[in-house]
Amino acid sequence: MADSIPARKILWTVTDPRGLTISLAEDVWRDHVNKHPEIAEYSDEIRLTAQEPDEIYFDPVSSARRKTGTSIYSYYRRNVGRGKYKGNFIMVVVKAIQEERHGYVQSALVPDRIMNRLVLEWKK
Repeated sequence: MADSIPARKILWTVTDPRGLTISLAEDVWRDHVNKHPEIAEYSDEIRLTAQEPDEIYFDPVSSARRKTGTSIYSYYRRNVGRGKYKGNFIMVVVKAIQEERHGYVQSALVPDRIMNRLVLEWKK
């Protein structure tokens, strides 16, 4: 009898302005907070950024490294940071599976600028 893969616990699922459903898995959040503890206090803002971003950018470099039908997008919300991150963005990196019309949060950061390699796809 083969071992079954346990189902991932989903912390939340939202729909972005373009109709893409996006989910955040508990294990992804836990692992990412361990690597980037500064984002722990931004959990609500991360969900809101995926649901109501100011801008959505396509990442051609990261997407090229993925299998066909998978694209990487960066969702940005402006002036959300606090403390030493005051005025910074919230950036949520989403892996979108085109066939499923579903995206999965891969990462979240509090950067001070938008990465140069990104291509604007949607703006509020």
